[in-house]
Amino acid sequence: MIERWFAENLAQPARHAFGYNATETKRVAKSEAANARRVAFGFNAEEHKRIDKAMRYDSPLRQSFYPLVEWGWTRDACIDYLLRALGVLWQKSACVQCPFNALKDDALRRHQQHPEQVSDAMLLEYVSLALNPRGTLYRNQSLIEITRANGNLRASTSYEGKLETMPWAVYRIRRIYHAAKATDGTLIESKKGTAIRAVERLTEETDRTAALAHLQSLIAPTDETVVLREIRYVYRQRCAATYPTREEFLVAAPAVVASKARYGLEWFEEQWNQRQQELFPLAA
Repeated sequence: MIERWFAENLAQPARHAFGYNATETKRVAKSEAANARRVAFGFNAEEHKRIDKAMRYDSPLRQSFYPLVEWGWTRDACIDYLLRALGVLWQKSACVQCPFNALKDDALRRHQQHPEQVSDAMLLEYVSLALNPRGTLYRNQSLIEITRANGNLRASTSYEGKLETMPWAVYRIRRIYHAAKATDGTLIESKKGTAIRAVERLTEETDRTAALAHLQSLIAPTDETVVLREIRYVYRQRCAATYPTREEFLVAAPAVVASKARYGLEWFEEQWNQRQQELFPLAA
């Protein structure tokens, strides 16, 4: 991730300045070779678990080092230094959409300070949930519900405004769930294995009202309609209790997702039809 950030955010390669004089060519060459492979991490002195985990990714082409640990600086020491140097009480970094955020009181207070970022994350979660009813931003928690319960009116109002003003689409979502495999290669029909998904944008509408109306017009008598977290799913096929199995549903959501499948829609269609013959041989 650090290397990707460098590539995406730095206009030119970052370099460290060393005070070697013109005759110290060997030291310069050695330093250049070493620093080309070194990446500094700002973990503080008490973050032992994060450091241990980061070091597992070291390789001959990437060596990590930890200046704050070398200096013995704790998080409190860093905060004190920044306060003295800049006059700012530095807050802990935290992405609004980070799924690993514990969302304690300090995080919720920060959400109140950045309503637009929170509303963007809420919109991201809505689309995620539309494509997958289990796709909450946090484990077993919905940011949308948390924001409303926290009384973050500015974020909630901004989020609702975006839903109302942006183009929407009707999507067809299909998934194939394979059975898990035992160590000897045999299939375990009671346990889910890998899954593949196809997303198809069937139509694009001007707004949510038009998209929901079009979704309603597509409902067949054999379809099952389910509403979860204010999202309507029109199921044409539900997953079975054993694997392999398939599911298919229609849903309306903001028009921000393109039609796609892992190896292309044509490949997915072949896989889908193959499962049709396996699961429903009499109907094939």
